[in-house]
Amino acid sequence: MKHEAWRHDLSAYAAPAGVASVASAVVARFADVDTRRHINNIAVYGLHHEARLRWLLAHGGAAVWPEGSLRLKPRHSRTEFWRECHYPAPIDHGVRLLGADGAGLTLASGLFQDGACAGIQQTLLAAWADDLATPQPLPMPWLAGLAGQLQPAGELHPPLLPPGADARDHYRIENHFAARYADFDADGCTSEAAVMRGIEQARSTLLMAAYGAAGGEPERDWTNLLVARIDLHWAHHGAPPQRQPWALAGAVTHTGRSSAVLRVAMFQGPALHAMADCVMVCTDPAGPPGPQPLPPALRDALQALAWSGPAAAA
Repeated sequence: MKHEAWRHDLSAYAAPAGVASVASAVVARFADVDTRRHINNIAVYGLHHEARLRWLLAHGGAAVWPEGSLRLKPRHSRTEFWRECHYPAPIDHGVRLLGADGAGLTLASGLFQDGACAGIQQTLLAAWADDLATPQPLPMPWLAGLAGQLQPAGELHPPLLPPGADARDHYRIENHFAARYADFDADGCTSEAAVMRGIEQARSTLLMAAYGAAGGEPERDWTNLLVARIDLHWAHHGAPPQRQPWALAGAVTHTGRSSAVLRVAMFQGPALHAMADCVMVCTDPAGPPGPQPLPPALRDALQALAWSGPAAAA
């Protein structure tokens, strides 16, 4: 996603002329505050999700809700975290339709707190077939009803699933993540929130392994790497596993001066459910603000967990 200036301007998400806007404010819960005393990544993603759903409710009709006949769910999302969101100040959001064709809808959303852009997201939504693993064309009459909402801008097509990302043996560590009844969404699928929880658990497992090898206290120190961006791909939207947990896998695809890219995934048996490339930035809560160089021992530990599959794209 290019860093177009309009994505950081709430007024750029206003509806086209003559169409009512659905931009509004949402409030995060105290339960969403994490140990760094800001709104956690899963909750921030959930605010983008809520913004998307409100837009779809306003413009998509009964096919979106309550009938849900389209099974309109993501194929890919890119979420960028620009500033921390804090409780209890309200968070404004806006949504803009960038693309609409048979392959899906591309929606941009932005979150704003105290007049500043806190984060942006771009999501490709598709209609999924009954097997919940096959995207299918959106109905043209339904798309025609959205024509007045279209405001093209920016890059529309997300990258494809990285080569080898669906093979468990390319990852360096594994953990397990038990499914819960609360992981179902209203359509009987695995919810986006459950996928984000699994991705975060896989990421924390990988980071704690690296910090454990580098020395220090991994349960505390892994939070010194903050998420800057998450590229999330869905292989399917099936129900949570009932008789076995998800397998969580992780590896490191890149290390920079003050950042690292972690590739993490959720599998049901041998089948990929979802995977994400997470850009992490090193910080020092007790030091100066902004990115800090990766400590040499941590860099070595991250590189020891390197991805063993096909080379990651630059």
